[in-house]
Amino acid sequence: MERRLARLETVQAMLLELGQMSTAGGDVTEFIGAVHQALGRVMYAANFYVALCGDDGQDTVRFVYFVDEIDATPDPHEVVALASPNESPTAWVILNRRALVMAAEEDVRAHPERVGWGLGSVAEHWMGCPLFDSQHAVLGAIVIQSYSPAHRYSLEDQKLFNLLAGHVSIALQGMQSMDRLEKAVLERTALLEQRNLALQEAQSELVRQEKLASLGRLVAGVAHEINTPLGICVTATSHLVQELKLTREEIASDSLTADSLAMFLDIVDQSLRIMTTNTQRAAALVRSFKQVAVDQSSDDIRSFNLNTYIHEVLLSLQPKLKGRPVKVAVQCEPDIVMESFPGAVSQIVTNMLMNSLVHGYTHEQAGTIVISAALDGDHVVFSYSDDGAGMDADTLSKLFDPFFTTRRGSGGSGLGAHILFNLVTGPLGGSIRATSTPGAGLHYALRIPRNRRPIRTGAR
Repeated sequence: MERRLARLETVQAMLLELGQMSTAGGDVTEFIGAVHQALGRVMYAANFYVALCGDDGQDTVRFVYFVDEIDATPDPHEVVALASPNESPTAWVILNRRALVMAAEEDVRAHPERVGWGLGSVAEHWMGCPLFDSQHAVLGAIVIQSYSPAHRYSLEDQKLFNLLAGHVSIALQGMQSMDRLEKAVLERTALLEQRNLALQEAQSELVRQEKLASLGRLVAGVAHEINTPLGICVTATSHLVQELKLTREEIASDSLTADSLAMFLDIVDQSLRIMTTNTQRAAALVRSFKQVAVDQSSDDIRSFNLNTYIHEVLLSLQPKLKGRPVKVAVQCEPDIVMESFPGAVSQIVTNMLMNSLVHGYTHEQAGTIVISAALDGDHVVFSYSDDGAGMDADTLSKLFDPFFTTRRGSGGSGLGAHILFNLVTGPLGGSIRATSTPGAGLHYALRIPRNRRPIRTGAR
């Protein structure tokens, strides 16, 4: 029972982690490598590969990621013709759009209807699942296999692998969409520069003004920021559905124990709290994009306890902190009640913390993040500090610039600090200042009004 509970916790953490990674952008191969590493924590995964269909459809594939104990690694850029589905299990999965499980003892004589092993080595146990896009068109296949009788995949492993394939499909769709969007933006920018060089000075001035204004003009570029809480909800929901299926099976087989039921209820409670917190964050964030110093009389403003809300936000970020020796301390006065935009506060805390994890600390580096808040008259003085790498004066001067990042090739979009600035100075109507020196961490000092409800004047 303890082993199963530990595995369920590991699976839940893995799915939540993948949900976060799927919205962070970056290279497809790097993402699949992270998926492989995460999968290895819950099942035997020494042999794993992903084949994606070519641009011309399902006739060709590229093995964009391939790790195998026996077979040589193909060139990830090489486009190869797809074999017959009767000869290759990978081709069978792609062309039949269904998962396939094969075992070495199921040879052609005993099972003449089964597919052949193709050019690859014969595995003791082989599992493959198709990958789909949002229109249910096949993107490719994800495969795991074992060459040893000591490592065979249970029915539970097969269900988990099918669930993982669904999450990888969602991630690939998002990455392809972001790639297309980035290419379109680059092409449009180049075209404008070629057609009208005379407007460069005016354009530079416009960009300088717009980059610190409304988030509405950057909605397309910051879509991944909104997808972060939505991705967490998707993974939590999928895991809850899987646990419900397992519990129903136990009930049907009359094997459900009190401990199993209590464990299931704990998982339901945790998943619902994660989904509730993140759906509220997503909805509030979408609404906050419309609030950039234009409409301050919206019903989106509500009353909330700042200390309680900060802890709720940090709860939803726990999967990102798991495995990292970074501690977060909250020093907030317990009775600060704000009349403001909770979604903006949520995104500010999230962006600050993620910036620290990505830029301030290496993965194995220990550290402490301190979040504090106190009332100063009608304003809240909010402080955030980490003891990470810090930055030099030149980098600090560009911190709030849109699309500026020191991690361009590692998934950084350059929009996190820019969105942070816009949320503080826009919907929250406050000010923000950042200070840092190399090796001394980064410190944000915010001053925001406690009450953002408009003062109503005039006759009733």
